[in-house]
Amino acid sequence: MRKTFKAYYVWPKFPSISMSGNVCMLSCKHCNRVYLNDMQGFTKPERLLSFCKKLDNNGGVGILLSGGCDRKGRMLNLRRFLPVIKQIKNETNLVVKLHTGLVDENLAGDIADADVDIASMECIGSNETIKEVFGLDATIEDYANTFKNLQSAGVKHIVPHICIGLHQGKVIGENKALEIIKENCKPSVLVFIVLRPTPGTKYENILPPNPDSVKKIVTNAKKLFPNVEISLGCMRPRNNYREKIEETAVEAGVTRMEIPLETTIEKAMEMGFSIKRIDACCALPEEFEDKATRHP
Repeated sequence: MRKTFKAYYVWPKFPSISMSGNVCMLSCKHCNRVYLNDMQGFTKPERLLSFCKKLDNNGGVGILLSGGCDRKGRMLNLRRFLPVIKQIKNETNLVVKLHTGLVDENLAGDIADADVDIASMECIGSNETIKEVFGLDATIEDYANTFKNLQSAGVKHIVPHICIGLHQGKVIGENKALEIIKENCKPSVLVFIVLRPTPGTKYENILPPNPDSVKKIVTNAKKLFPNVEISLGCMRPRNNYREKIEETAVEAGVTRMEIPLETTIEKAMEMGFSIKRIDACCALPEEFEDKATRHP
């Protein structure tokens, strides 16, 4: 059977939405709220419901719900939005992907009860990185417990993501993060992003990790999760690193990518892949692909 490389395009059928507008209590060194400004902000649940009904009527596939965090790494406004998330699931055909933030057992249960399709959360494998980048008084155990709680609560799909080079562009806790995921949940998809030095952040002049570092981490992930699809997400360098990072990621085992270069698609075809283009987030589990796949 021929292998398939999947290219994902989120706009306009799978928009990103911030439940906190541009508000975040943290000043993470790689983000500093910059990425919140790229999302549509809905701080009132009823406005989100109205938006989602229109999106559904216009052929939308789903939504990514995200936002800023409080000083303990918990998603702002999440509890206030859970009832309307359940309503969206009951009254539309949209797929709901939620960035959860750190969660305890009770919140994990409430997320599952809201019928969230995909719970997505970053995994950090270094206590030093948590303090350096996020300024959080948290440990890797808090991240491990988040995945364990989501799994125990019965959330339909758990999709962890790991940022390669998050700690000042250095590879420090990424392999440990993979071990944490392996020990605490059964991921439907595994997503990698790569530190993108972003203007307006403290890391704007940091060098991103080199492509070989990306390749080594992805290769290790493929060994640990041989039956899980591995994706390269949207946050990655857009400079002259981009083509090489994408190419080496495919060589290492990535079979999904958000907005890949055409040269990357050509590389995948040279490696024997057929190409599938999907109007959704690259974390979309296979069961939802039919409604999002582009047909010639």
